[in-house]
Amino acid sequence: MGSQRILLTGATGFIGTQVLRHLTSAGQVHCTSRHLQEATTDVHWHEVDLKDSGACEAVIRKVRPDILVHCAWNTDHGEFWEAKDNVQWLEAGMALFTAFVECGGARIIGCGTCAEYPGDTAQPASEDVAIAPSDPPTLYGRSKLALLHHLQSLDVSHAWARIFLAYGVGEDRRRLVPSICCALQTGREARCSSGRQVRDFMDVRDLGRAIALLAASEVEGPVNLGSGTPASIAEVATRLGELSDRTDLIRLGALPDRPGEPPVLIPDTRKQNGELGFSPAITLEQGLADAAAYWSTLC
Repeated sequence: MGSQRILLTGATGFIGTQVLRHLTSAGQVHCTSRHLQEATTDVHWHEVDLKDSGACEAVIRKVRPDILVHCAWNTDHGEFWEAKDNVQWLEAGMALFTAFVECGGARIIGCGTCAEYPGDTAQPASEDVAIAPSDPPTLYGRSKLALLHHLQSLDVSHAWARIFLAYGVGEDRRRLVPSICCALQTGREARCSSGRQVRDFMDVRDLGRAIALLAASEVEGPVNLGSGTPASIAEVATRLGELSDRTDLIRLGALPDRPGEPPVLIPDTRKQNGELGFSPAITLEQGLADAAAYWSTLC
């Protein structure tokens, strides 16, 4: 990617921040944010409301990127699943991708979600499975999948990073890992759901590296990005309790499970490991220890 112009959306977000760390030596990097950031020698910033389709088209015409990495979306904790602005994000993403192709862009990396999968099987979810637009149980999942289908209709090299459960530095403190860490740090009960749900947890530092690698690769289509090591929410909560020596404060079953959430949602990572040649460097054990240490200074 050396001399190419790269546009990264959502560059100040939880995932985008980590992607940016791995793009700054890859070419001329341009980033969007809702509020203008201070320019550096490595990054050119653009203040853009990405829910505005016209603004999306304008920033593409201005930057004329060779590569587009689209991370931006609404991820407000607990609200994004059925948020009405998922439709706006879909429409804006379609405008962004279409304008990119019309301006001669070469490659698009879109950030998808494991919520695109129906989640009705205990088997690892495979990218090869045909998913109908109506299959995902949430508006968020359906909107992301619809954007993928639009991307697939365009004549452009593209990959779709289908992200499972990211955690780590910079995430919303209301999410699972920081909410438990902060409760334990302040001597409060860490109230959790049943904890029986089995998920794939990936440190966001690894995820940022994987997405940047995907941008530089020639891999096409959806690619599951995950640790490849399933764990139940109960196991994660218990481990955080052990790290703080406060397992007595873990309260599994104190909160209801989210209606309709699948009991098992884990990725088939063969494409990630084989075609992309990516393996996570941070184990769940190390990632949770780092997260606990990080939140101990902030709670």
